[in-house]
Amino acid sequence: MKLKNIKILVLAGLVSACAFNDPELEIQDTNFPLRMEIDEEGADLADAEDFKIGIAFADYIGDLPTNEITLTYTLEGEGDFTGVAIDEVVYEYENDDDCVWEREIAFTSSTITIPVDADMGTVPEEFEIVVAFNIGEDAPDGGFELQITGIQSSDNVLFSDANTFEYEILENDAAGKWLIELDESTFENFKSVFGILSEDLAETAFADTEGEIAIEFEFEEMKFEIELTEQEEVSECEEGEVETSMENLVIEIEADYDAEDGELVFEGSYFDEDGEELDFVLEAEYVINEDGDMEIEFTSIIGEDNYEDGDELYTGSQSFLLKKD
Repeated sequence: MKLKNIKILVLAGLVSACAFNDPELEIQDTNFPLRMEIDEEGADLADAEDFKIGIAFADYIGDLPTNEITLTYTLEGEGDFTGVAIDEVVYEYENDDDCVWEREIAFTSSTITIPVDADMGTVPEEFEIVVAFNIGEDAPDGGFELQITGIQSSDNVLFSDANTFEYEILENDAAGKWLIELDESTFENFKSVFGILSEDLAETAFADTEGEIAIEFEFEEMKFEIELTEQEEVSECEEGEVETSMENLVIEIEADYDAEDGELVFEGSYFDEDGEELDFVLEAEYVINEDGDMEIEFTSIIGEDNYEDGDELYTGSQSFLLKKD
């Protein structure tokens, strides 16, 4: 999320204000079609075996359709992805007791039939298409494209003009999972940068951690995870079965990122002392050394209210060694 001024424009010209006072005019707020949309792009590491593509209803007023919907699609691969195919199509149903069921949607080589869920009484609000590929051990080449070519429904539903998902191999050299092994000095150095963005981290002592920071760079998004020694009881209900376990608490810092030519830019949000959510941009430099490890140096953080020279949230030079996980 980039730091920018946001202007809200009121498009009054589309509907005359006086029209709302016209006794002969009836505003039909139930005639607008529901619109479905697809994730437009994604990527994963070269050794990935499948990928989940999300399809969901866009923001809507009223109820979801109560009749099944049929989508037609094409799925085409290039290079090593010529044998790509849909493995399954699934959605989740969650009841009032927060118990989650994963349910399947029927599909063929050209159609996906979205059912009316017996418990919800409507079609699901969103679902995922799991595309599987068997690439092998060698570094793959190519990608695939899933296009929704048509929609059939007795309800007023249409599909977005942006109807194509494109998959590619995530090739930037920062991509993947990494670890920072901690000692007290390294942890304090990390806090000097990221404690600004996380009050929980700022208040955490090295002795309260498990001694490492997990870092994962995915497609356009990344996160830092600091696992703590403190545990909490977690109960999860899936398919009607409740499981309770003790899990370590985790501090997470998430951001969008861009990695190019040895430079990293992170964009995210944090909460200030007053609890207001503000945007930040963090800049860093990195290099992959001969051992395949990453050396990263964080140099500055500017905030939505701290962007002038001399007023940054952080400026300095803190370097860390990231090892492949």
